[in-house]
Amino acid sequence: MALFAVSRGRWSDPLIDSGREWIVPDALARGELLYRDVVYWFGPLTPYLQAAFLKAFGSGMGSLVVAGAVSAVLVLAALFGVLRRVTGRVEAALWTALAIPALVFMPNAGGALLGMGYRIWHASGFTLAAVVLASAAPRRGSRRLLPTAAGLCGGLAGLCRLEWGLAALAACSLACLVRSRNRRAGALDAAAAVAAGGLVLAAGLGHFLWHAGWDAVVRDGHVLLTALPPETRHFLVAFSGVRDWPAGLVEEVYSAATWAGLGLAAALIASRPGRGRRRVLTALVATLAVLAVSALAGGAGSAVVFSAAPLVSLAGLGAGLARRRGSAAAALASCGALGLVLSYRRPFHIGDSAYVGPPLLFAFACAAGLLHLAAVLSRADADRRRMTFAFRTLVAALAVAAFAARVWQYRSIEAVPIAGTDEMLSARPEMAREIEELAAAVRSGTRDGDGLVAFPEGEILNLLSGRKNPIRHKLYLPGYLTDANEGAVLAELEAAPPAAIVIWNRPTSEYDRAAFGEDYGRRIRDWIRSNYDESGFRASGAPRRANPRFVLARRRGSAR
Repeated sequence: MALFAVSRGRWSDPLIDSGREWIVPDALARGELLYRDVVYWFGPLTPYLQAAFLKAFGSGMGSLVVAGAVSAVLVLAALFGVLRRVTGRVEAALWTALAIPALVFMPNAGGALLGMGYRIWHASGFTLAAVVLASAAPRRGSRRLLPTAAGLCGGLAGLCRLEWGLAALAACSLACLVRSRNRRAGALDAAAAVAAGGLVLAAGLGHFLWHAGWDAVVRDGHVLLTALPPETRHFLVAFSGVRDWPAGLVEEVYSAATWAGLGLAAALIASRPGRGRRRVLTALVATLAVLAVSALAGGAGSAVVFSAAPLVSLAGLGAGLARRRGSAAAALASCGALGLVLSYRRPFHIGDSAYVGPPLLFAFACAAGLLHLAAVLSRADADRRRMTFAFRTLVAALAVAAFAARVWQYRSIEAVPIAGTDEMLSARPEMAREIEELAAAVRSGTRDGDGLVAFPEGEILNLLSGRKNPIRHKLYLPGYLTDANEGAVLAELEAAPPAAIVIWNRPTSEYDRAAFGEDYGRRIRDWIRSNYDESGFRASGAPRRANPRFVLARRRGSAR
């Protein structure tokens, strides 16, 4: 609760993506149909879950955070279940506690409470649950029940994000094959999981294909991951860090050596004098040498904390496959595979940001499993107890340090709450005042029931002004707005022209198109100039700028 109080409202940017996470479930809560009435690029489950919270508690940011908090608790419960497969109860509790500040409260829109990754957090929860079920020992008389339930969870993950569902079903199959002592039985379990997941996906997507149509779901929504625009592919490559992969690999090695060194230092303290301590000391010296070399090569960057995740996941996969049989081996191998595959969004230079938290859950499980194996491999019971205590102390210390670091990090953010967001969004004082006054200007210059469209994004203004977006397309970043669909978006604007339009002059160079109205969306920008009276908006007390941050345009003849 202390971390929540300190971080409240500082989890995400008020203009980038946060409004999009509200505007889609808000439309569904008002009875609109996803894909047909609201263009959406991902699976249908997350926005409908959020819409249920908005209907129950009111359509606002507070309800959205409640939905995020509930999902975070469930994800942590699923993580604890996976950790119990690969380590002891105390260790599982400590690693789960570590995940709270490290992942759930990750800033820069990366956490579970409010950000741009709700659908990935939901998918991760279902995927973790699938691993728990698929790696469980079968029960007599209901052998196929657990694999089938695992497949159902994998299918639900796919209804959040398709690629996560496919990865979850593949991991379920791997878990079934590794767990079972009988290859044929393991293959049948895997087939049951895939069949169940496939049915869930087919039923969920089929419902919307029937009611919204193929074009709305597949062409506009890209739900099957087909025909992604080049702007989106450019962003994916840019965000991944793959263009700087040599430095990324060095950073991975440096991060992995740092964490391995901490583990070996704890093992050295716990070991007794003798041959075992000499082996640990030799390994520690070798690790420190790798650490020094990778640091000299430039690996000691700011992303040292999480960049080891792919290598840790690879080690977990190898360790799980080497053990061959049993629930622990199955869970460790499947988490390792998932940690590798699902880090595709950002395999290099992993730091606090959106999209990275949920894949790190599987790296956490692998790290816990690897430490547990290191303790189990100790020869004497006394050595095993000392090693277990040392590793528990290490993880507990990391959890305490992570809580303290997040508290300090959030306290250092200079921001004030934005009125109308239930104090769940904040910004620098100047920006907060500008957003509030802009929303008030929209509200005073339009009537109840009038529409507002914000280009290229900034849907929070729809919430604050009480004016809904009247067209299907709600987001106009490059890729969402392209040369191919600009005509369709313009036709929607002409058919239902909003009373007001806000243009946020936000550079979008990460999509290889820098400016709305110049590098893309030129026809729409010309239409706005022809039909709207524009003014550069300036909040009271704000300095004059040659290029205003916001342009407020009112439709001619629509003033109150």
